[in-house]
Parts: sequence; C-alpha cells; structure tokens
Amino acid sequence: MMSDNSICSEASYSLQALGWFRPAAHITHAVVTSDILFATTTANILIKATLSDRSDYSETEISHLSDDRVHNLFVDPRGCHIIVSMQSGTNFYTTRKLKLKQISKAKDLLFNAVLWNQYNESETTTQEILIGTDDGVIYEAMLSSSEDRFLSSTVESLWRELITLDNSLTSLAAVRYPPGSALVPVGEPQMCAVLATTAGRLYQFSGCIQPPDALSARMYITAQSAAAALREGYLPGLYASIFEAYERNSAGSKCIEFPMSYGYSDLKVYQRPEDEVPSRFAWLTASGLYCGHLESSCLLDSGSSTAGTGADQPFRSASLTSHTKLIAYPTAAGEHLSLPLGIALTAFHVVVAYADRVKVINTLDDRLVFSARTPDQLGGGQTNSICQDPVTGRVWVVGNKGVCQLAVENEDARIWRIYLERGEFEEARKFCKNAEHLERVNCREAEYLFSRGDYVRSAQLFAETSTPFEEIALRFSQTSVLASQAASKTPITEGIALTEEYLYEDAEAAVDNLPDSTEEADQEADNLIPVGINLQLMTPSTPLKAFLRARLERLIKSPAAASVGQASIVAVWLIELLLGEIGLLEDRCSKVNAPAVHREELLDVRKEFRHLITSDLVKTIMPSLKSLIYQLLTSHGNHEDFVFFAKTVGDHAELVDHYMSLGMYTEALFTLSAHPSCANLHLKYAVQLSSCDPKTLVDAWIRAGQRLDPSRLLPTILLLPNEEATRYLEFAVDQLHCSNQAVHHQLIMLYASAAASAELPNIEVRLLDYLARFTTPNLCDVFSDVVRNAGLDLSDPVKVLTGDASSGSTALKIIEPGMPYDPGFALRISMEKGCLRSTVFLLKSLGLYEQAVQEALDKNNVDLAKEIVNSEALEVDTQRALWLRIARHVISDKSNLQEATALLRESSHLSLEDVFPLFPDFVTIDQFKEIICESLDAYSSQIEQLKAEMRATVDSTNEIRAQLTDLKSHFEIIPENARCTHCLYALALRTFYVFPCGHFFHTDCLMNLVRPHLDPQDNLRLAELYNMTEADSSAIQQFRAQFDELVAKDCVLCGQVAIEDTDSLFFANSEAYQAELNVWT
Repeated sequence: MMSDNSICSEASYSLQALGWFRPAAHITHAVVTSDILFATTTANILIKATLSDRSDYSETEISHLSDDRVHNLFVDPRGCHIIVSMQSGTNFYTTRKLKLKQISKAKDLLFNAVLWNQYNESETTTQEILIGTDDGVIYEAMLSSSEDRFLSSTVESLWRELITLDNSLTSLAAVRYPPGSALVPVGEPQMCAVLATTAGRLYQFSGCIQPPDALSARMYITAQSAAAALREGYLPGLYASIFEAYERNSAGSKCIEFPMSYGYSDLKVYQRPEDEVPSRFAWLTASGLYCGHLESSCLLDSGSSTAGTGADQPFRSASLTSHTKLIAYPTAAGEHLSLPLGIALTAFHVVVAYADRVKVINTLDDRLVFSARTPDQLGGGQTNSICQDPVTGRVWVVGNKGVCQLAVENEDARIWRIYLERGEFEEARKFCKNAEHLERVNCREAEYLFSRGDYVRSAQLFAETSTPFEEIALRFSQTSVLASQAASKTPITEGIALTEEYLYEDAEAAVDNLPDSTEEADQEADNLIPVGINLQLMTPSTPLKAFLRARLERLIKSPAAASVGQASIVAVWLIELLLGEIGLLEDRCSKVNAPAVHREELLDVRKEFRHLITSDLVKTIMPSLKSLIYQLLTSHGNHEDFVFFAKTVGDHAELVDHYMSLGMYTEALFTLSAHPSCANLHLKYAVQLSSCDPKTLVDAWIRAGQRLDPSRLLPTILLLPNEEATRYLEFAVDQLHCSNQAVHHQLIMLYASAAASAELPNIEVRLLDYLARFTTPNLCDVFSDVVRNAGLDLSDPVKVLTGDASSGSTALKIIEPGMPYDPGFALRISMEKGCLRSTVFLLKSLGLYEQAVQEALDKNNVDLAKEIVNSEALEVDTQRALWLRIARHVISDKSNLQEATALLRESSHLSLEDVFPLFPDFVTIDQFKEIICESLDAYSSQIEQLKAEMRATVDSTNEIRAQLTDLKSHFEIIPENARCTHCLYALALRTFYVFPCGHFFHTDCLMNLVRPHLDPQDNLRLAELYNMTEADSSAIQQFRAQFDELVAKDCVLCGQVAIEDTDSLFFANSEAYQAELNVWT
C-alpha cells in the first residue's frame, strides 16, 4: 500500500505554501512567469506580485461589471504582455506599465489558449501570436499598446482567422527554431510545427513560415504602422502559410484522437535549457497521460522538400511525435477518485493536479513517485489549476485561497537506474551520480555485450569496473569466438567460421548469406563490430587485448602508488600477446606462396604493437618496463621490432649490444657514429669493430670527443692501419689535449714507423712539428742540471738518454714531468727508425750540439750539420769547434777540396790556417791560390779597420782631456741676495753648494735632502765625514772629494735623484700618514 508522501523515490519533493499571498477574494486563475505571479480574483482584480520582492505588489481592476467573471488569464514568458479573457466574451490586453485595453476584434470570443512568440523582445507589441478560442477557431494576431493613445478604450490589433477545428481549443504549442539558428541555412525556408488540442484530439500542423528577411523586418513594426501594413497586404502573417493548405484540405492534418473525453484537455511541452526547441510533450486526456518525444529533426530534413510542394497541398512530413505511450492515472488504495485538473511537465516527470492533491509521475517507468494533499498549503481551499514558470521551471499549484510551490530536489536521482533496467546504458551513464552508479552501469552493459558476443566492447567496459582482474582475464582467455549474431532482425552471417589461418572456410557461402541491401548490411555490421575493429583481423586474443589495453589505461591514470606495478604487469602481458601474434604471422609469411592477407595482418599487428609501446600511456611506466620488453623481444627473436623499440626510446646502447650479438658490425658501427652518447660501448667493442671499417670507427671516436679516454683505446689503435691510428691520436693530442705519455709515445712510434716505410707523405715533417710544439724551451737547462746533480757520465749522452746506461733512468725520470713525452724514448725511436731530422732536433733541444752535428755527419748530411752550427744559441768557440769538425769530415772523409774551400766562405769562424793542417801533404798550392789571396785581402782590411778605430780613440781621449781642463776654471755668478732653495735663508750665511741648473743649497740643507735617498752604507759614511769635519775644520779639504761624491754629485731637486723619486710615496707607512693628517685636522 502506498503511503501518502514520497512514494518509491530517492528525490525530494515537498509543497511549500506562499504564506504571504492571501488575496481578499478567491483566486480564479494564476500564472507565474519570470518569477512574477499574475492572478485574477472573483472580484475581477488583476494582481501582479514579484515573488522575490514582496514590496512589488499591485492590483488592477479588470471590469466594473459585477456579474462578469474571468474566463482565462495568459501572460507571455517575459511577463510583459497580459491577456485577460472574460466570460462575457470581452477580452483585454495590457502590459505591465499600462491600463487594460479591450481587444475590439475579439468581441464575444472566449480565449482558451494563447501561443506566444517566445522570441519577441518588444515590450509594446506581442508580434505574431496564435489564439485558440472556445468555438474551435485559431486566430493569428498582433496586439500592440502605444503610450500616446492611452485615452483610447480599445487596442490596435492585427487579426486574422487561420483555421476552424471541430471542437473547442484547449492548448496550443509550437516547435520552431529560433531566428539565426545554426541549424537553419540562411535564405532557406524555415519549417515550423504547431500542436493544437481539443478535448479529445491532438492536431499537428507543419509548414514553412516567412523567410528570415521578412521576419527581421517585422521586428521593427510599430503599433501605428501595423494596421496599415496588414490592410495593404504587406504582412500576410507569420503562421498563415502553415494553415492555408490545411484550411483548403482538412484531411491533410495529422490528428491523434482518444474516444473518451473530460470535455477539456491540457498539452504541455518541455524544452531543455541547452536545446533550441522542445523535445518532449505530455497531454492530459480522459484516457490517461499521453507522453512522448518531439522529433524536431524532421523539420530540418524536410525543409528542402517543401520547396516544390504546391500551396494547395498540405505538407506531409513524418510525424513530429515519437516514442509515445499512454500512462494511466495512478490511484492509491482507498483514495477518493477525482478528475485531473491540469499538468506540468518537467525533465522526467509529469505533475498532475487534482482538486485536493498533487501527484508526480515518472514518464520513463510510469511510476508514481510523489503524492501529497494540497488543502493545508492552499489555505484550506481547493486546487484550481497548476502552472509552471517557463523561465525558472518551478511548478506552482494554484488554489482558490492561495498558491504553493512544488519544490523538487535531485529530480534525476533514479533516472540512471531506470535507463539501466531498460538497457539504455549510454543514457544511464549520463545520469550516474557517483562512481558506484557508473560501476553498476558498466558491469551490466559489459555482461550484456558478452552475452551477445561483442567481446571487444565487453572487455573494454569490464576494464572500467572493479571486477577482479583475474576473473575477467581468465574469462576472456578462454574465449575463442570472434563475435556472435547482432541484435537486429537481419543478423550478419552467424556462421563465420575461422580456420587456424583466420580465413573464411566457405567464402561463397559467407557472401550468399549476406543481406541483400548493402546499406542494411553495413548498418548491421556497424551495430555488431565496434568502431576501429577490422572483422578480418579479429583473432581469439583480440578481446583479451582490448581488456588489457583498457585496464592499462585505467591503472596508469590511477593516483595509487601500487597501480604502477600492476600497470607494468598488464603491459607486459599485452606485449607478450602481440609479440606472439607477430611471430605466428611471420612464420606464415615466410612460407612459399604465402597469401597477401598474411602480410597485411602482420603489418596491422606490428602497427598495433608499435602504437602501444610509443603511446603516452606506456611512456609513463617505461622506466620499469624497458628491460622486460627487451627480454620479450629477444626471446621471440623479433629483430625488426627490437630495433624499432630501441630507437623509439633512444636506448642506442642496447641497440648496439643487439647488433653486436647478431654480428651486425656495420649497423653497430653506424649507430655508434650517429650517437656519440654510446661512448662507453666503444671500449667494449673496439677490438671487434676495428676490422670492420677503420675509417668509420675512427670517425665515431672523434665524434665522441671527451667521452672517450684515448689511453684505453691504445690496444685497439695498434690493430688499426697507421693512417687511421695516426689521425685519431693527432685528434686526441691536438683537440682533446691529452697528456697521457703512452698516447704521445704511440703517436711518436706511428710517426717514426711511417717515416721509415715512407707509408705516408710528409710524415717526418709532422713528427718534427709535433716535437716542436711539445718540447719545452728549457729542456737543455733541465737536462744540464740533472746531469750535474746526478753526476752522470756523459761520455756517451745518447746512451744515457735512451736508457742503455745504468744511471739514465734517473735522468729520464726527472725530465719526464716537464713534457708529455719522454725525450729519451723519442730519441731512441727516431734513431732506430732513421728519422735524422727528428734525432737532430731532440739532440739540439738537450743542448747536445756536438752529438747532433756528429749524427748528421754520420748520415753524410753536411747541410743539416751546417744548420746546427749556425744556431744562435752556440758560443763562438763552440761554433768554431763544430765548423772544424764539419771541415774535417769534408776534407778527411770526402777529400773534396771544392767543398772545403766553400766552407771557408760560408763560415766566418774558419780561417785558412785552421783548415791547412787538415789537407793531405801532397796538395799543390795552385788549388788554394784564390783562397789565399782572399784571406790576405781580408787580413789587410782588418788591419786598416783597426787603425781607424785607434785614431778615433785618440781623438776622443784628447777631447775629454780638454773638457777636464776647462772645468778647473769653471765658475758661477750668484747674486748677492741669493737664498737657499730649501730653507730660503741667505745663502752666504753658511757653506753652500751651487749647481749648474741654478739651484743653491746650504751644505746642511743639502745633506738633509739627500740623506733619505742614500742606502744605509752611504748614510753611515756621510755621517762619519760630517762628524770629522765638525771636529776638525782643516779636514774639510782632505775629505772634500768623498763628501762631494755622496752629496753633490747631482741636484737633488731636478737631477737623477728627483727623477727616481717620482714613484715613491709621500709617507713611508700608514702611521706617518695618520700623524700628518692629525696635524692638519
């Protein structure tokens, strides 16, 4: 048995009385719009009250006739335009700001319904509206009110009769897209549908209204111009074109009729806030509540089809109503039967008003969700009607003594469950309030799809639920069927059997069983197969893959820390499935005459695998997953995808390891060259790669730069050709500035070896350049100090340097820190390989010029020996000795007289008498005549030069002697009032000094000025001389010369002493400066 309140509902419904609204007379009609209450009473008073502001309350008298009563009240959605229909047939129109005015052309008419223009924004004119009367006539009117005609008792109106129905009009509604809607093409005819009801019939009228340009012009029509415009035929009316065809042929209208009738009915439409047109309707009839949907799309689809329809033919389009049903009026046990008075339609419910109660019925499952008595909330009165604010959507119950609101909270609380029970899962999902509701919807739909064989979509939904992972995974692991039959009447071939090769066993039978209509077959296929799934490529593991993929996405998006580990497991399983399929398809494609479909399948599966591992989902867990993926790829022997994965994640080191394990040295070397970050692998695989492509290998080493330690590559460098080895070592030395001695020694060895074999051009020049750059300038001094300190025997210094002598290691050990290479090693290698110039350079750098000359002479390279001797670092005696050695070699070993005579011309240190002893005894003088003559001429020139120098010296001496004689008689004339330059006292008061520059000083003043510039020893000597002259005046002449040398050798103010004193401080230290500063402050 149903209780009296809140039956079977999770929503909250309640009646809230409007306690402050208690009119003096009984209420006959009421309308609430834009939160403003308009009501009429039995005293013919029109009340306007703003619900949110009690102070905004006004009353207006409608009629003075006491025996007349209000028949109906109509207010537009904005609350601007008001129509009052009286039972006497008098009808009034007004706005909120003006008095009521009679509609003259509506005399003796009873208004039962008014269809307002909901897009009207004018406050002075209604624009086109439809009015349904009690005699079944529908009029189109435009009512206007002008402030400059307020004394008039009638209202100017445009009035036109459109159609007459067989019974009294009870309701009017329209389905029309707003002007400027994106769904209505500009310039195209705009469709509109009008719904009209009588006591037992629901009519549907459809057709084109005026084009948009006429509509836009009509919005600017004034009250004064409207009548003239209509009279002259300029304004045929907005709805006239819709009803013209039906008026001529009444059979063309669509009509729904019920046999029983209350004598009245009520039609309501509901428009969602986000929609442009109403989408649902409800009609109160004697048979029940007739509810359904309004398919406004048929107005859009049929707009173009009306262009060719004649004006005399009504537009025959598809019915505007769909999904209709008849809901019986619910009655609780023991409840008094009464007739419904009116209805209000909300998003999911119909509110039915009775004389003593109100009921709320769910339009989806026809259940009564709320029933409550109204007398207590209506001041003890009975219910007259029910209305709904078209702006706010609130429902108001109107009684003869008051008004109350039906307050609704959480109206859609049960909607998700209703849709779920009906199997409308998408709709149910829209109204889920929490995760638990969504979980139930997903589980139910997943089970439903699984039962229909749609395993892929079922798996995707199961992944979104909290069903245990193991249960679902096991369930789909055991699934081996591709899909079951579709739910449509004409199923797609139910018996598509798959062989192990995933091919149709009977292709012809499959084709024969397809539906005849291609479009129908395509539609059925779309219903059966999820979007994005290729029927031919479905495999037994496809549902499981879909489940794992969806579950992986959910786990990765989950904030829980444990989800990362679970996601890794799911991802590995999914990858394992894909790799298994790839391996299977590769085996099939490797067979002879393998069908092309296998290759296509392989490409698709491989594409799926690669899309997975490169997706953003997997990238988030890649650090923990990378090693496992490599293991799977290796275990499956999938080389192609291994390379793709390594390149994708940028793991070039793993890629190189993979190439090397397969013996693909060229690919490994290319990867190393392209990616210098793999430097550590150069050391690991250097020996193996050295035989592959030495040049590319060295290029890769050079590109790696500082990432490689050249000393660790030396074992591999020994295996490279000399040219490539030399190129890298030069790079290490020149660009990397490697100071490792082993690297430098290896480079020296390569230089020397290449020079000995003449393998590389100009190689010894490169060796000499190397030695010149890395040999320190002070090597000779260091070597001399070492030899001297160590007491080494330098009878054979070369052996000492090369390590043959027992003490040579000490010298080498001390020399090595100064250079990146060991001079002894370089010298030994150069000598062994026959690099003469390098050997000579090293000996010269060590200061062993004799050994260098001897080495050059031993190799019979006299020109090189001459270059050594001409060094500016050699002293004259050393040069002369070395020239003699060269001459001895030329004369004794070669017996070449011409070359010997040439030596005398080249060297200024050799003379004929030095060379004569070296010649053989039996050499005729004729061969030396020219040389002897040249020598005698040279001697003669030298004698003459010496004589000239002696004469110049004698002249200089005589000049100096004459100057000394003149100085003995030199004198200075000083004025009688001359003063000391230092103390400014008279100069003649004490002994004084006069300088040629013109400065005069007393002797004691000059001593005080000079003393600070003397060193301590001269200061002490000056003090002694001064004391001696003070004690014995006769001693002054005795020590005058010494005194003058110390004090008066130069003027202290402008002489050398003053010049040297320019950069000295004024104060010796900070204490002296502070003392002077204190004096002045």
